[in-house]
Amino acid sequence: GTAVLFAAIATVGAQPGQQPQKIAVPNWLDDEGKDIFKDLEDDENIYGDNSCELREKLLKKMAGKGEKDASDHRARVLLGLGLCTFRKGDYTMSKKRLESAISEMNFPSEDWMLQNQQVAHLALIKQAAVFMSRHEITQASTALRRCREILDRNLKKILKQVHKQMGAQGQSPPLENIVEELAGYGKTGQFLPMIMKQVPVLSQDLSFSELVDQALDNLDRRIAGLDPSLKAKKLRLDTSKGKGTSKGSLMYVRSLPTEAVVSAERSAAVQEFISNGGIDALKEEVAALEKGMTLIKRTKESSGCKEGKGLEKTCKALNAVADIAANGFGETRVVMVKAGKQQVLDVCETNANIAILIAAKDGATAKIKGFAEPVTLSAGEPVVIDFCREVTLEASSGVPVLFAQAWHPEFAALERSTELRARSKNFELSEDDVKAATKVVNDYAKKNWEKAAALWRKDSEGHASIKASFENEISEKKKAADDVAEAKRLEEDAGDEEKQKKLEELELKRAEKRKKAEAAEQLRLKRKQQLEEERAQRDPWLNFPSVLAAETHLAELKEARRDANAKLEFDLSTQLTKDIAAAERALKKTTKTAMKLHKKGGTAADDATAKGKTAASEAEDKEETAEEKKVEKKEKVEEKKVEKKEKKEKKEEGAKAKAKPKGESSELKELKVKLEALKKKKQEAADTENFKEAKMLKKEQDELEKKIQKLEL
Repeated sequence: GTAVLFAAIATVGAQPGQQPQKIAVPNWLDDEGKDIFKDLEDDENIYGDNSCELREKLLKKMAGKGEKDASDHRARVLLGLGLCTFRKGDYTMSKKRLESAISEMNFPSEDWMLQNQQVAHLALIKQAAVFMSRHEITQASTALRRCREILDRNLKKILKQVHKQMGAQGQSPPLENIVEELAGYGKTGQFLPMIMKQVPVLSQDLSFSELVDQALDNLDRRIAGLDPSLKAKKLRLDTSKGKGTSKGSLMYVRSLPTEAVVSAERSAAVQEFISNGGIDALKEEVAALEKGMTLIKRTKESSGCKEGKGLEKTCKALNAVADIAANGFGETRVVMVKAGKQQVLDVCETNANIAILIAAKDGATAKIKGFAEPVTLSAGEPVVIDFCREVTLEASSGVPVLFAQAWHPEFAALERSTELRARSKNFELSEDDVKAATKVVNDYAKKNWEKAAALWRKDSEGHASIKASFENEISEKKKAADDVAEAKRLEEDAGDEEKQKKLEELELKRAEKRKKAEAAEQLRLKRKQQLEEERAQRDPWLNFPSVLAAETHLAELKEARRDANAKLEFDLSTQLTKDIAAAERALKKTTKTAMKLHKKGGTAADDATAKGKTAASEAEDKEETAEEKKVEKKEKVEEKKVEKKEKKEKKEEGAKAKAKPKGESSELKELKVKLEALKKKKQEAADTENFKEAKMLKKEQDELEKKIQKLEL
């Protein structure tokens, strides 16, 4: 084992009010090494840049040491360095550091680590680094989510022990209240920040958890940039967080994308259903159905699977598919699609589910929002879809369609069992129901989950697209860095003719790149023109002269504010901000008036010559003007309050100045003269748009003003 790595667990025994136990400084370190060790232990930002630099130095001090606990200390430092480099995005180095740390820990194997909750997160973060270095993003995301869940369980276990000890002293708040504060990583809350002072191991694991959450959030944002549907899913599903151990019925899983339509060959659940004889049973048993039936709901058989309903074979085949039978979200049922009528399917309760559609007869199609063509549902041929997007079924004649909801193949067993337990109350599952469902999940995972996830990724255009995007981003950054380094090297050796030639070649490449950029800009402008034409066709009143004039005026004000900010003219910028707000209100009013004119049959020419208004429009304009006056009045009141405050402060400063002895020292006078000269220089630099010099002069001005203030005290 690694005695030092887990020695902090002993601090759980520290009683409130006592000093927490700290890891002893190794006596075999030299004096400098001991100082670095103490600084690292005292640094609250555990994986910040400073802590990471200290670990690099400390590792050099520990290298080659053969004392009894040296290996344990090196493992702890290497683990920290592995997390530091993971945070910085250097996944190859992170993998190397984490592998070295695990090697120093001397565990039997990585599989052994994954079976032991206390250390499983270490193996999982290493797996995440390996996958990230290969740009296998969804696999890395799954490893990170599993790592985060293990960390959460370990933290709750430690808090339970702490709570038990606090209860023995008669001073323990409810455990649920403490657990709820884990979301703030110990930085906020009433109880956890105090407990962390007595139990330092919590700081390590909470910082680890925060690092993993940041990595998952970052991956989720980047994948959402490639799959726009992910953003819409998050907005709808990421609302049911619940408190303590109780959670709602909706769930958003980070970094878990799904293609709109997936080949049935890639779904292990579909293949199991086929091998169980499910297709033949479905075609045989549902042919005579006149209305839809629910077969499985939240892991339990529903009315459609009761004896006498005639669907015994179909239900048996469904219950033999673990991903369907143990799915706590949604339900599986037969939908009757009537001729000429649209049947809108239920939208997912979590993006950790997929849907399997199997028509018992020919003639049905499925329209999926965001997918170009309708999907034909041929009799007995399964289709896998992402039903978090809106799905509508249509048929030329009555067609029974099996709508089965299953776990997403890349949503791990650890995550599935956790959500089943956490949401059992909301899902109306008894303790026996939960045990039965989690047993199905875990038994299936031991033999088949990794195979099912690998099959899901095989020949996937979506996964290939994500991988290519991440690879291109890395290669572009590397190429840009290489170009900069090459240019710098060539510029330093410009006297050499051969190198000068290479510099010219590089310039040609840059010129070609600029040419491509110009071509891209032309395409952008062409697209902009196309959008403007489409806008003119869609909303003609937006091209009325009054609207265009208001938009131009607003754009000019914004450009003027940008110039004022660049020249450090903050007073002018403040005034322009107020003018922009007024211009935006005027644009809104003008657009509304133009729209009314268009609806009455008016044209752009009418807008340019129109002078009169109807009584109704005048009344509406008066109401809008009154509203604008209210806003302006409110702004003036706020401005007066600020002016009043400033006058009060100036008055107080004047009183202080009068209370001081008269007369200024020669040094003070000299500094004031220098300050005035410096202000003039800064203004001249700003007027000539020499912003670099103006910025430097501003710094000097600030320093002089501070000196003057000290002398005036």
